[in-house]
Amino acid sequence: MRIHDALAGALLAALGGAVIWYVAGFPRVAGQIYGPDLFPRLIGIGLVLFGAGLVLRGARAAGGLPALLDLPSNGEIRRGLLATLYIVASVLAVVFLAERLGSQILVFAILISGLLAVYRRPVLSLALAVGLTVAFDLIFRVLLRVPLPSGPLTGVL
Repeated sequence: MRIHDALAGALLAALGGAVIWYVAGFPRVAGQIYGPDLFPRLIGIGLVLFGAGLVLRGARAAGGLPALLDLPSNGEIRRGLLATLYIVASVLAVVFLAERLGSQILVFAILISGLLAVYRRPVLSLALAVGLTVAFDLIFRVLLRVPLPSGPLTGVL
């Protein structure tokens, strides 16, 4: 299903307005110009502005009243369902298997299966999976200092 830009923009703008309205009730901090509502309010303002931009762009591109929803064909529904199942299975695998297999092996397995399904080019998929697994490990383990489970690779890494 494809949602028209005008509808997506209206929903984003409404969400931004709701955020701005909600943070108006946050308490003020004595002696400071800004309080705990500053960053949520800025995000809400950004959502309203970008949502309005999407509405304007969508209305201009449609040249009139646009079809706000396009229903997909059966093939697109099947592909979307498979992609959803892949994501859910990947999250469940991380939750239940990360300690036993280790994050590096699990991330590699998730990436290689997804990349092979999308690109169907083994060499490219393998190169991307290895590179992204190494990047993931470096970002979390070295830069962010998040202790990731290593499983059977405990003494190696």
